[in-house]
Amino acid sequence: MTKAAITNRNFLIYLTGNTISLHGLWIYRVALGWYAWQITGSELWIGVIAFTQTAPAVVFGPVFGVLADRFDRRAASLLINSISILNMLLLGWLTMLGHVDILVLAMLSLMQGTLDGAHMPVRMSVVPNLVVREQLESAIATTSISFNVSRFIGPALAGFVIATYGVAIAFIVNGLSYLALIAAMIVVKLNPAPERQRRQQHVWHEMREGVNYVLGHPRIRALLVIIAVASVFGRGALEMMPAFADAVFQGGSAALATLTSAIGAGAIVAGLILSRGIAWLRVRVIRAAVIVAGLLIALLGALEQFWIAVAVVAMLGVILAICGIGSQILIQTLVDDEVRGRVSGLWGVIAFGGTSFGSLLIGWPASVWGLQNVVIIAGLACSVIAAISVIHASDGYNQR
Repeated sequence: MTKAAITNRNFLIYLTGNTISLHGLWIYRVALGWYAWQITGSELWIGVIAFTQTAPAVVFGPVFGVLADRFDRRAASLLINSISILNMLLLGWLTMLGHVDILVLAMLSLMQGTLDGAHMPVRMSVVPNLVVREQLESAIATTSISFNVSRFIGPALAGFVIATYGVAIAFIVNGLSYLALIAAMIVVKLNPAPERQRRQQHVWHEMREGVNYVLGHPRIRALLVIIAVASVFGRGALEMMPAFADAVFQGGSAALATLTSAIGAGAIVAGLILSRGIAWLRVRVIRAAVIVAGLLIALLGALEQFWIAVAVVAMLGVILAICGIGSQILIQTLVDDEVRGRVSGLWGVIAFGGTSFGSLLIGWPASVWGLQNVVIIAGLACSVIAAISVIHASDGYNQR
């Protein structure tokens, strides 16, 4: 029976620090996308900036996963978040001085994307080390709710900070928010990791071992196939929100904050649904959700009315969060702890890397053929490919 993770003092401390940091992250993401649009007015550059945030998870994700399995996860978290503070303060300072053009913005965004990519398997591996196994499902769902609460509130805060103080202060706020997570990681006690039964192998050997583990596990493999489709065509389309807010709906940063918050509000609903139990959760349910998400993406591309678009992206928030959170819950309850970091790293390659690739796949043609036309095509492709993907991973769809 699932036990509530919120009753675990260790987990509660971590959740508090992580939630504060996540609010800073969403303030940063909204400010970054808006600033890229202000500087260039180009969908292509929005896609490039989105790419820099998530591309490192694709290139280095498996290596980061191996390192998360090898090294002390507390020390890794403290180091990564400390460097993130410095990077954000540098970005804020240079922005204040007026020294940030699109290339500087892309470079510092790439730096932060690398740090976030390194921290992702650490973060995913830390949560299971804070709770007993009976609390794991609840812990993952609660952490996801926290992420999406910040996704709802953070953009609203970003809209206020940007309008009142400017994007430079938004970047600095994100940098300071990492202090809360650092404090939490210093205080919490992690469950001891199981002793490894063999000597450490070469990094590349352990990466291959993690890939082989996934390939040999039908349910995990099938989940990653579906998440790849959702990330490229679903999340990739949502990275175009700055252009939608200004070029399509003529609403500026306030419209961007509203759209982003609506996605977060929908995702909160999904987290609450999943926190009540996952007996109904299956790989085929996640696949069906991706098919529906594709249809909603296509509908979004056809809309001209702002408030209808807000409702559509809220529904997308629900569905894509069920895919993302649900796949994490299933994978974390299925995977062996010895390879947890590597499998988490591969999940990051698929989830964040797919979004990165999708933002370029949509952003470049959108700058040539029009944003709405390309988003409609992307949504239809999402539904069709998700429906076809069952053929290539059918042995995983009939299981949990």
